[in-house]
Amino acid sequence: MSDSKNTDPAQSNSKQYNALWTPGWYELDQTLSLGDRQKFWFFQTPPDECQAIADELDFVFFNQLDSSENCIVRYAKIVEIRHRELGDLLRVDTDGLDYIFFPADGEEIVVNAEEEPGSTYDSDLEVADWSVLVKLVEVSEPVADMV
Repeated sequence: MSDSKNTDPAQSNSKQYNALWTPGWYELDQTLSLGDRQKFWFFQTPPDECQAIADELDFVFFNQLDSSENCIVRYAKIVEIRHRELGDLLRVDTDGLDYIFFPADGEEIVVNAEEEPGSTYDSDLEVADWSVLVKLVEVSEPVADMV
């Protein structure tokens, strides 16, 4: 049975792909949620800061710090979200002036995304890099509509 909510005629295979999500902060990033299949924006050409690991990645999630002409849109399903220090995540919520990271085995972590991007409200937690590795399946070919 197909998912009528997020159907895509261009849906392709179930091979697993690696994607990097690096926050641009300021509500410029896409929310990630484990198990969701939806439209995502990816960089067509990865940013310079990702070139060192570009061989390990199939996609880099787009954020609006770059020109909107450097993106492609594809449907994909998220099957894993992993942060280097926090471990497995269920969700990264980017709505609002704070981002919220939801670890699979712990309490949510609220991160400032506006005044002091990357700083947490938990004084004991210091994270140098908030990037996450995302595993995707059911990745479609690029779709025409960008909205």
